Amino acid sequence: MAASSSVANASASRWGRLLQNPSSGALALVMVLAIAMSVAFPGFATGVNAGNVANQMVFVLLLALGMTVVLITGGIDLSVGSVMGLSAAVGAYVILSGVPLIFGLVAAVAAGAFLGWINGLMITRLGLPDFIATLAMLGVARGLLFLWTNGVPMNGYMLPEYYVIAGLQQPFGFITVPILLALVAVLAIAGMLKWTSFGRHAYGVGSNPQAAQLSSVPVTRIKVQAYVVSGLMAGLTGMLMAGRTSTVAPTMGIGYEIAAIAAAIIGGAALTGGRGTAFGAVVGALVLSITANAINISGVSSTWQQVVTGMVLLVAVVFDRVSSILRDRSTRLKTRLAHT
Repeated sequence: MAASSSVANASASRWGRLLQNPSSGALALVMVLAIAMSVAFPGFATGVNAGNVANQMVFVLLLALGMTVVLITGGIDLSVGSVMGLSAAVGAYVILSGVPLIFGLVAAVAAGAFLGWINGLMITRLGLPDFIATLAMLGVARGLLFLWTNGVPMNGYMLPEYYVIAGLQQPFGFITVPILLALVAVLAIAGMLKWTSFGRHAYGVGSNPQAAQLSSVPVTRIKVQAYVVSGLMAGLTGMLMAGRTSTVAPTMGIGYEIAAIAAAIIGGAALTGGRGTAFGAVVGALVLSITANAINISGVSSTWQQVVTGMVLLVAVVFDRVSSILRDRSTRLKTRLAHT
């Protein structure tokens, strides 16, 4: 009986740790999805399809990295999809003006960072809730893109080098330039969160902004910088998307904010702030990309992709809530035991 009880307690403890670490659960989900799809569809477990999944996840991953940084500070950015589209238009316009390609690419990234900075200022200086400020930016950026293009896609800006940068030409096989850029971004964000004062302060601001303020942490600056990072990632994504599609449609980026939030939360970032990692964003983006790939391979209508994304987001939010409750209970229990 004692041995049976010990095994049951150990099993319960493992499940408890899993629930308290959402990224572990997401990683387990990736494995289950991959195994199930490999059994059901032999074409899934091929190098070509793995390359397709990797190249498809780049866009969501980059947005999820920026979203994770914002969520860590206790905020949320609903404007990333629209900022992505408007930034792509800025880059395309600069290239069409006849300047070298690099200036157009830099302009797209700079435009995203600037719009992120505006988001941060509206939230910290004007005192607007994150949800309202970024929702307003979503509408403004989307409207400006539509007015600028008159509802007609922008094109004619593709240069030979842009095909390589966007991943349309693959000199290294399935390892494209966007994948390499995403890898650099993951390492940069991971290093920033782990080893810089910004990272340490970001977690502190998200966990307890009042305590962070009393500890002389520059809360306002940290939150603004987080939105700049999110905008920069959106600008980089827009630049790559403009090259991948060879056109900047007035609808570019619609729905990507939901995918970015879903990927970040699936990867373990908390809506309440103070938690999240770059690795988690990778896992979350991988879950969504494998799910989308599974829908395509199985022949199900692509319309279901948005439905599934919404359902996955709902499950992730519920999982996040459960894990938060379990962590709170664990903390209270440890506090009680320490005082006894």
